Amino acid sequence: MLRFGGAGVVIQVPSADWVPAMRMAAEKLTRFNHVIFRTGSSRNSDKPDQGNAEVADFLGASGRVLGISQAPDLYLPSALVSAADVRIRIGTPSNAVIRRAILSITGNRAGRMPKTIAQGLSFDVLAACLRKGTSAGACVRRLVAASKANAAIDPTLADVPLLKDIHGYGRAGEYARTLAEDFSEWKAGRREWKSLERSVLFAGEPGTGKTTLVRSIAKTLNIPLINTSVAGWFGSTNGYLNEIIKEIDRVFLAAEQISPVLLFVDECDAIPNRANLGSRNRDYWMPLINYCLTTFEAAISGSRGKIILIGATNFAELIDPALLRPGRLGRVITIEKPDAAGMAGILRQHLGPDALDGVDLTVPATLGVGATGAQATAWVAGAQRRARDAGRAMKLDDLIRQIAPPDPRSDAEILAASYHEASHAVAVLGLGVGEIVSLSNVLIAGQGGLTRTKLNQATTMTRGFVEAYVVSILAGRAGDQVFGEVNSGSGGAYASDLGMATTMLAAMHCSLGLGGTLLHLAAESEARDFLRNDLDLRRRVESDLTRLFKVAVAFVEARRETIETLARRLVEARIMPGDEVRRVIGSGSPSDIRVTLGGHDV
Repeated sequence: MLRFGGAGVVIQVPSADWVPAMRMAAEKLTRFNHVIFRTGSSRNSDKPDQGNAEVADFLGASGRVLGISQAPDLYLPSALVSAADVRIRIGTPSNAVIRRAILSITGNRAGRMPKTIAQGLSFDVLAACLRKGTSAGACVRRLVAASKANAAIDPTLADVPLLKDIHGYGRAGEYARTLAEDFSEWKAGRREWKSLERSVLFAGEPGTGKTTLVRSIAKTLNIPLINTSVAGWFGSTNGYLNEIIKEIDRVFLAAEQISPVLLFVDECDAIPNRANLGSRNRDYWMPLINYCLTTFEAAISGSRGKIILIGATNFAELIDPALLRPGRLGRVITIEKPDAAGMAGILRQHLGPDALDGVDLTVPATLGVGATGAQATAWVAGAQRRARDAGRAMKLDDLIRQIAPPDPRSDAEILAASYHEASHAVAVLGLGVGEIVSLSNVLIAGQGGLTRTKLNQATTMTRGFVEAYVVSILAGRAGDQVFGEVNSGSGGAYASDLGMATTMLAAMHCSLGLGGTLLHLAAESEARDFLRNDLDLRRRVESDLTRLFKVAVAFVEARRETIETLARRLVEARIMPGDEVRRVIGSGSPSDIRVTLGGHDV
């Protein structure tokens, strides 16, 4: 075709650094009338709608047109891509090609080489490893060293547990185990690759173990893990658009060349949400965001090899919805802090088979509820250090002292904290808003106690339920007043009693449609922000808080004897599971106060 007439030729190369060498090789074969080589380095010209007239002119005159790119559909003129007579895809050189290259350069035949020795290596690295005047063995050794030096591949999976040995991950753990089962079925030829859920976004606050779970997945599947991050794309480049795109290409090329592989992209929230872009930065960010979308989609579709793509973020609400569509990152799975059972599993995992063998970890696990897996790891390390310094085997007390050091509070302060938490517990059960998971008066991280509950109505709520729930939250402060005097224990952070009650009532008025108006002002997560600027909303929420606190005080006074019994039992036990709390309180029907809530006539 090239010998006797015109033709359009498109050559797809593995990465941008192959383009100059491939152009040289192609032009040695024949003369081209028009050559186009694009790597995405130019925001203005490297587009499918640029250069189509020239392509049409040359092809129409029976000329020869050559286009070279690592992503022809994204960068080359669409007329050339659509009308190409020849389309060639250059992949990673096989071992046979490497052997021929070594023989040609050194005059010697290479001996044994690792399987797919060129995988993950760029063209420039390959060219630098194959040198004239050296032996074939030296070329092979340089290639092996270059592969090991590829910092993208995580070599440290030996120290992570398999999926069957991890605990406390909830729905994320379920996803991981299902993926492992499906991957095993694929390897056995009983499932198609496209049937695997091979992309997901893990969300959760720092320390919840997102990275550890990803590493455990890679180890269980026995596939390479490539760690990258959006911040890393910027940190390893000069920040120019073409350089960042080249870095993204490099990472996904490495994944493609060693697939099946798990590609982990951390800090996905650093890719801006297009809805929040200002006009000043839009021209810079839009091409990059769109490139990420198409690159993720190509990876998940399988056109770039067998890639499992897992993203991670601490701020799921900042992610562009387009990234979460099927065929890209897909669904979001939030990794919550572990419950008591999960915390016990994490502690046992890090203690190993020898330390505290056979010891029931329920008490330290329950004390540690509300902490992250990273904190649990630090507790175990501290307990091991304590036992080692004492020159003896670890005791359960070593671990408990790491989680809950000796209480510096006076007896009166501990009793006051117990009244506070007991009032919460009796209100939760008495108002029928939920179940008690555990009750604690242990001082941890400045928090004097904790009542863990499971709400009965976590999705659809009535105004009566919302107000009953707020009463149960305010019952702690009511206990402070009834059994002593109010103190600062109910306030402070947004997650404090007053913070939660205020947020819940603000959402009731401006988000949930339960405040006497159908007007929707904000999402639940944004309701608190309106309090700063809306005086009328502040007045309504303050009125509700005052009214419902009076209800809480009346409730506590009516159950003073029960709360006092529970509080004094808590002083002795420090921590009580839900079953024991219910036994102390006794069985009874929910309070009739619940019936009167839901209006302003209480």
